[in-house]
Amino acid sequence: MKQNLLDKAISYLSPAAGVRRLAAKNVLHEFRYDGASMTHKRASAPQNISPNSFDVQRDRLQLMREAEDLERNFSPAKMLNRKVAMYSSPISYNAQTGDTELDKEIEEYLNNEVFPNCDLTGRYDFFKMMEFGIMGCNRGGDYGWAFQRPGLTADMTPEEATSLPLKIQAIEPDRIGGIYQNVVSDDYVSGCIIGEFGEIKAFRVFRRSMTTSLYDSPVDVPADQFVHLTDPMRIDQYRGVSALATAVQNLRDLYEILDYAKGKTKLASALTVFTNSNGATTGNGAADPYATTLAGNTAQILQQDILFGQINHLQAGAEIKFPSSNSPSNEEQALLKMLLSLVAMAYNLPYSFAIDASALGGVSSRLESEMAKAEFERVQKLITPHAQKLKNAFLFDAIAKGIFPVSKLRIITRGRFGFRSHPQPDIGKEASAAVNLWQNGLLNPLKYWQDDAQDAETVADEMCRWESIKDRAAAKHGVNKQSVFGNGPAQPTAITQSTSQNVEGKEFSRKEFRESDSSINERIGKETENIDFANGWIADLRESLQGLESNNENADAIQKLRVELDKANAYLAEHKAALDQLKSRRDRRDTAKPVKQEPIDKETKAKNRNDRHELVKALIASGHEPNAAYAAAYKIIESGKFNPNKLPDQ
Repeated sequence: MKQNLLDKAISYLSPAAGVRRLAAKNVLHEFRYDGASMTHKRASAPQNISPNSFDVQRDRLQLMREAEDLERNFSPAKMLNRKVAMYSSPISYNAQTGDTELDKEIEEYLNNEVFPNCDLTGRYDFFKMMEFGIMGCNRGGDYGWAFQRPGLTADMTPEEATSLPLKIQAIEPDRIGGIYQNVVSDDYVSGCIIGEFGEIKAFRVFRRSMTTSLYDSPVDVPADQFVHLTDPMRIDQYRGVSALATAVQNLRDLYEILDYAKGKTKLASALTVFTNSNGATTGNGAADPYATTLAGNTAQILQQDILFGQINHLQAGAEIKFPSSNSPSNEEQALLKMLLSLVAMAYNLPYSFAIDASALGGVSSRLESEMAKAEFERVQKLITPHAQKLKNAFLFDAIAKGIFPVSKLRIITRGRFGFRSHPQPDIGKEASAAVNLWQNGLLNPLKYWQDDAQDAETVADEMCRWESIKDRAAAKHGVNKQSVFGNGPAQPTAITQSTSQNVEGKEFSRKEFRESDSSINERIGKETENIDFANGWIADLRESLQGLESNNENADAIQKLRVELDKANAYLAEHKAALDQLKSRRDRRDTAKPVKQEPIDKETKAKNRNDRHELVKALIASGHEPNAAYAAAYKIIESGKFNPNKLPDQ
């Protein structure tokens, strides 16, 4: 520890006392924060830490200028801002009132009438304005939208004012408070008029000149007519600061380092060779004994013609240097990467995701992708309340105009915005995981579609339309639909919570039970029963369908039977595939041939089918559901206990 003047005086008079004093000061130093110590080694923080001070507002405006200039001239600054806005701004809206018809009407009204025409200047749609808002907030610290009714005058009645169209005007951060009237007081902070309890009562918006840097004609917009987007680091901060606040210096350094490296490379490319020979002359004393031409009028510089295959001989002491162009060097490249990493940190994004995707690899790729996703979701939650407020104003205006009934006021604003899907490092693995979750009943398809910025009802309608197209195409060409298009997605199944099963008195683990003889044979038997049931079901449906089609009766009933037949075919294909898989597993394990069942003669099949058909009719007539009736009829017929003289209605 360095001695001050008093320490030196004490040490001079009493060296022992000086040593004890120095030791005591070292002990005291252990109980303080080094970062709070003001030393000559590094600069210290200012005394005023208010987020709304005059100095902070002055720096905020300069950072806004720096960020604007960097985004104009340096691609990393521009790319990062666009990337954050691309994944964080909404791109769709789905109404969720609980009333399907009302949802469709709201979405049609917003998507066809409001969103394309909401800009006061008539240039951009709603979602582009939200993207501008995020980019402007990142660049300048905050952003705003003001509600406007073009043509409104002070003498209009409320009914006349309501009849005017509602628009929103985008307000960039430099217009809030201007950039020259940087005033801070207890009730005003750079464009924000503060109320008694710290609330913002109004925003002072300036007019910006088209040709000069003049800001004039301020207008105080009430807070309830203004939507203010900001992303502060402190709760007491009224005006935000550019996201590049911690990256401006690094971006400037990057720009200059690259500029210098390019200049060095260009100079090395322009120069071919340097020669150095002390006392060289023409003739025998020259660097090249065969050179006789002098460069200009200088006797000490040689000029030579370069020919293919030419060999020059140098005298002792003469040398030739070729310019080096290995720029940027390895050290410079490491520095550039570190600076880019610091720039990406300003947006709270990992370097590999924000700048260089080739740096992704291994387990860390998924982690870094999730880190970026978390940051995008944070910004999405930041912009969503502001987008909802703007959207709700248009819906309330529609109720006031009579487009929607007043009775829907409480539910009309319910809905959610959709955002762009987050890029995945391994889309195949992610898709497989999503399918697996859905098949096991752990994924909500409705939320999955909405998170992908799709309307659930539209997706369902399109899926049904696709099924109809497949049915018509298969019928037109006389082919089986499943053989061409496959069976479609498997049905969701519930996950068993059991961890073990008891087979023949022995406790097996889950894996052992799946591979045991009794379990596989039992499952094969069940799948065989399912297939027999499906065959009987299909035969009965075809018979009923042929009867109706031959008489050309009841088109609705024919259509229902066709839909039921498609379900039965899908059910049959699903269980056939499961049976084949079980048999293949058993055969591979036991190296034995599959067990073949004895075929049933045609007469027995026909009799069983007729008996089953009669029993199904009787069960349906007695109040059973069709599917339950088929299942019960199959079990009764196969058990051999069916008595045709004792049908349920008898």
